[in-house]
Amino acid sequence: MLGWLIVNSFVESKKFHELYEFLKNAAQRYEIDLEIRTSDSLLCHVESDFAEFDLPDFVLFWDKDIFLARRLEQKGLRLFNSASAVETCDNKILTTLCLSHRVPLPKTVIAPKTFEGVNYCNKSFLHRAGEILGYPMILKEACGSFGQQVYLAQNAAEAEQIVDRMGHKDFLMQEFISSSVGRDVRVNVVGDRAVSAMLRYNENDFRSNISNGGSMKPFDLTPRQEQIAVAACRAIGLDFAGVDLLFGPDGDPIVCEVNSNPHFKSSYLCTGVDMSLCILEYIKNAVEGKQ
Repeated sequence: MLGWLIVNSFVESKKFHELYEFLKNAAQRYEIDLEIRTSDSLLCHVESDFAEFDLPDFVLFWDKDIFLARRLEQKGLRLFNSASAVETCDNKILTTLCLSHRVPLPKTVIAPKTFEGVNYCNKSFLHRAGEILGYPMILKEACGSFGQQVYLAQNAAEAEQIVDRMGHKDFLMQEFISSSVGRDVRVNVVGDRAVSAMLRYNENDFRSNISNGGSMKPFDLTPRQEQIAVAACRAIGLDFAGVDLLFGPDGDPIVCEVNSNPHFKSSYLCTGVDMSLCILEYIKNAVEGKQ
């Protein structure tokens, strides 16, 4: 069985390359020939339909190049994860719209659209958002990773300053879940089950991300937490994902984010569960029609 592991051409990071090695080693275990292909290596005329390439049996799409993903699907290739699922997860607004009414979410207000050069020159909408959500308030850029584009505003003045810094970027506003400040649970889901989970916590930041200085320890999921994490993946159409759950005031899980390309090395170091093995086993069974 031949697979392509498609990765970004321009992101050079040890963190990413370690994941690629995990995935290649897992593929070998399941007797899959997994070739790493950078997105630029597949450059070709749009109407050529990749005729110059020997196409694989499947694609493990570890990039966010939605245009390339859609072209490959148009050619008939099966992508793990699909173009639509990756696109949804790469935009927190699309994720919220997809999950709304399906799983518990923080109360959310989506900022109205503006444009480059215009920016949010009229911020009166923040007053209405403050009435709905109260303060402190979370502001999230639609696109971002590792918690770097997530902000906490203690009041309206701070919210305005954050919006000014964001410029014209799409963003959303959410209620601050005080019962989960600096804490969440990363749930790694493959297929219809949670394969591992860890508690992430940070005493010095409202964000729990390990990359922001957070700590981690293994976590035993409740049946409700696993149910919500799996339901979030189903709603988006994901084959695998890292789902971040907050602790609601009553202890009930609240979905914070869903990651289609989870950085699972931290989970591996914490729990001993190699998510790459679970992913490649799932892919092999899916391609062979066993699930």
